[in-house]
Amino acid sequence: MLPKIRTILYCTSLGPHAPYVFGYACSLARSLDARIVALHVIESLSRKQKALVDGYTGPGRLQELIEKAHQQATEQLPRHLKETLVAVSGEEDWDRLVSDVIIDEGRSERMILRHVEARKADLVVIGAHTEASIIDRLIGTTARSLVKSCPVPVLTVQVPSGLKATT
Repeated sequence: MLPKIRTILYCTSLGPHAPYVFGYACSLARSLDARIVALHVIESLSRKQKALVDGYTGPGRLQELIEKAHQQATEQLPRHLKETLVAVSGEEDWDRLVSDVIIDEGRSERMILRHVEARKADLVVIGAHTEASIIDRLIGTTARSLVKSCPVPVLTVQVPSGLKATT
């Protein structure tokens, strides 16, 4: 029996090539009659990073800043994400294809895996690029880790090197 793909988890860092990667999620959703759950994870700081920032800003100030940033992100990012990506899908297809936009906070890989399970995703679509190192540029650290640990297939979309950013 062939697997049925009903839910596609589209993961985005909201980088300049998000629309390109989203195009693959839309194409798959259209052809498979699937729904897309769009996920953006706000990367949380490590304890060492928090201690360093607390040293400069004073105890407790970082937590205030994080809470304020998270509130702003929760309010503004779904709208921004839709505005950025609706150009790819069109307004009508957006409403038909995208079932939810989620903004979450934590370690990217861990949060993606959590949402794969919670949303019963059948496929993950993620960009395969980053700027950390030559090896990471080929696939990306989160995408590379996800491919190894995800219980469902992961489509890593490589952005062509000559493609212009669209934000």
